[in-house]
Amino acid sequence: MTDQPLLPQSLPRPHKKQGLPVELPALPMTVIGWQGIRCVLPPEWNLTSFSMERENGYIRADAPGDTALTVQIRWQDASDTERKIGTLYDVFAPKVRKLFNRPAPEQKPPDLRRLLDKVLKDAAKSAKKAGAGFESSTRPEKLEGDDLERTAIPFSWLGGGRGQGKIWHCTKCNRVVVAQVIGIARDGGQVQSVAAGLFATLRDHSADTLDLWALYDLQVKVPVTFRLHQQQVMSGHLRLVFLRGGEMIVIDRWGLASMTLKKFKLEEWLAANVTVKLKSMEQAKVILQSGHEAKVFSGRLSLTDRLKVFRSARGLARPLAVRFEGGVWLCENENRIYTVQALTSRKTTDLWKLVADTVMCCQ
Repeated sequence: MTDQPLLPQSLPRPHKKQGLPVELPALPMTVIGWQGIRCVLPPEWNLTSFSMERENGYIRADAPGDTALTVQIRWQDASDTERKIGTLYDVFAPKVRKLFNRPAPEQKPPDLRRLLDKVLKDAAKSAKKAGAGFESSTRPEKLEGDDLERTAIPFSWLGGGRGQGKIWHCTKCNRVVVAQVIGIARDGGQVQSVAAGLFATLRDHSADTLDLWALYDLQVKVPVTFRLHQQQVMSGHLRLVFLRGGEMIVIDRWGLASMTLKKFKLEEWLAANVTVKLKSMEQAKVILQSGHEAKVFSGRLSLTDRLKVFRSARGLARPLAVRFEGGVWLCENENRIYTVQALTSRKTTDLWKLVADTVMCCQ
């Protein structure tokens, strides 16, 4: 499927001033990006739950206020959906094929009907516990996507709540995805509206070499070869840490920048929050795609810093990080400070600029 841009969109909010209709500043749509899954939801929705695993995981996003509307997306490697109790052949055959560079046998497509039956049975159990009746419906299996890479089955259910969703298998990323919008029984119109927007924008893999990571108004792209290692979501501070062997990317965003800058200069704030010492690093100013000027430090890692990064990367030595590049900038419109750090091997070049240029702000 062609990767469509997931840029914030706007909803008009008319009001009257001096008897004439005018428009207030529009609220941006909510962009969610996590582990290769991307979608656009209505304004002010938030990611409230997520898993750290890429192969098999989930995310949940909730509507603002007191509404019960929620979006739940689960994904699983298709090979895991048909996995049975392993034999010695199952254990050693992949290693032998790798040793002799032999292709793996063709995998049978997952049984989507069987997997969907389990989803609906779980919903029926919840309805029964709530003392409610249950009914569900499914539509015929169909092919979707620009390259017809998805085999999908739409479904809906009613009982102890209401849900509208879809299960599909993507032949490009080999994921089985179950996505649904859930609300209370009387939320039929809202569930249908949110589901229409969700499935119009939902993607299960990137069309290029970069994954979109988007939560709480942060949007940044990271090479798909990196894996999420740590995350920290706090009031006023968001951090994502990615690893690729011994290489590392660290992305931070701080709020209330005006208060911070009363006590610190930008470069002082960077020095206090990076993983290495900046004292002997080269300094430069770089203009980013966003138009902001970043103060950037770069240089070789000292032996002490290499050991520190090695431990942080859980001893994953290859490729070993030997260079550092890190930068900080201020977004005055958002009153936020952004920092990006890239700790790389000798062969990796321009990683910091690649990531920093994708950070979206001033939306």
